[in-house]
Amino acid sequence: MAESQLACMEDGQITQTIPETKPEFYYSEQQRAALETLLRDGDGAFKTRLDQDKAKDFLSAREIKVIRNSLVQFKTSEEEENEQRAQGRSADSSSMRSTYWPQMSDTEVPPLDIGWPHGGFFRGVTRVAVHTHPPKENGPHLKEVVRRLIQEASKVIAIVMDLLTDLQILQDLFDAASKRRVPVYIILDIQGVPYFLDMCNRLQVKSHHLQNIRTRVVKGVGFELSYGRIPGSLCSKYMIVDGDKVMFGSYSFSWTSSRMDRNMITVMSGQIVDFFDNDFRELYAISDKLDLFKEFHVGKPSTGTLGRMTVPKRPSLSATSRFQVSLGDAGTLKVPEHKYYNPKYLLAFGNIPGPSGSLPDLSGKKQTEASPEELASEKIPTQAGSDKLDTLKRLPAESTEKGTIKKFFNKYRSSQKSKGNKNDDSAAAAAAEEGTPSPSTSSKPAMPNGIEDLTNIPEEPPPPVKEKSKKKINSSQLTINSQETKGRKQSKNKCVQS
Repeated sequence: MAESQLACMEDGQITQTIPETKPEFYYSEQQRAALETLLRDGDGAFKTRLDQDKAKDFLSAREIKVIRNSLVQFKTSEEEENEQRAQGRSADSSSMRSTYWPQMSDTEVPPLDIGWPHGGFFRGVTRVAVHTHPPKENGPHLKEVVRRLIQEASKVIAIVMDLLTDLQILQDLFDAASKRRVPVYIILDIQGVPYFLDMCNRLQVKSHHLQNIRTRVVKGVGFELSYGRIPGSLCSKYMIVDGDKVMFGSYSFSWTSSRMDRNMITVMSGQIVDFFDNDFRELYAISDKLDLFKEFHVGKPSTGTLGRMTVPKRPSLSATSRFQVSLGDAGTLKVPEHKYYNPKYLLAFGNIPGPSGSLPDLSGKKQTEASPEELASEKIPTQAGSDKLDTLKRLPAESTEKGTIKKFFNKYRSSQKSKGNKNDDSAAAAAAEEGTPSPSTSSKPAMPNGIEDLTNIPEEPPPPVKEKSKKKINSSQLTINSQETKGRKQSKNKCVQS
């Protein structure tokens, strides 16, 4: 109801009559009574009532035709009960119509559930661009401006329109919603809904096109009468893009409006968009839902819920790799054998018996004396070049060991000979004094205990190698021999002491 009507209903409130000459003039009780007479009794009774009240004729022939065709009469209580019974519902005597001023609404406010830009911040300086049809100064036509705004949208598209029937604009909206996943909100006038559904049906709309589109229907303010209501129309025409641009004007999204009518639109950006944002929210709150899935007889796409996938339990594996440790049936710890030969495991476990094989037993007691083979192997230089290492790898292991041992015992024998000669000389001198024969110098010296005489071991010929490899072998052997002499001197001193 109008504010003037509400003011008349207050007790003790007598409004002052505002003459028609003032700009504040809006409501007239004489006009309301004449309008009821028009709808009840016809055109002649309408003019008679105007003459009696000394009022001017305020309706045109077109307006009278529209009002007569759009009148919606109130239903009586009997008609409401019959309608409820036909729908299978029982009549409720304690309905909301028993309360004239309800404190709470019986319907919930529809949410903007598919996304809306956050408001409340400064949107920048307002900028304005005006476009007309026909275009001026070689500017773009109105349809091009609208389609460009839709195709460049990335956050949201909100449309308030009386008539939306242009096929190209509808296709752009469906592409933005289905391909770019842009939320699209459309508020239409109730009188333009049948034409909108007809044009969408021609585009063969499917369920994936409608997933990100919300369509609502709104009516005009209307005019309340004692026995009915005259509904108004939605004449607002604007489009909000991404929350920072707005297009409004007289242009309707239809083919005839873009080709035949003279129209003007204004594209604005900045803080002025906040006003259109609030207006759209209000219209969306008072509008009615238009279910496009139901209108086009398509099912809603299934939005499956995320669930946890069952992962099969990994079976327990035995200790097959160097990093795996498993528990046996008795619950004992099984460590791979090669780990016993790591120094850190020696510190942790102490003396651990190692397997009989090629790996040395590091957990045994330290040897008091090093064997000649170990001394010879320890004195091999590790800083030799790649050529020398390759040559050493190609040499047979057995021949190298036998040759090294043979050279060691040859030197040991020569040292024993020199000692024997000195002893023979001293023994000969003593025998000459005593008159006893001296021992022969040709006798072989006795070998130490546990050491065999390997001087008679036949030397195996080395395998045939190329000339280049022979040179490398000679250089490596020289290095090995120089290291061996030092080891022999040390072993000699130890043997003499023993």
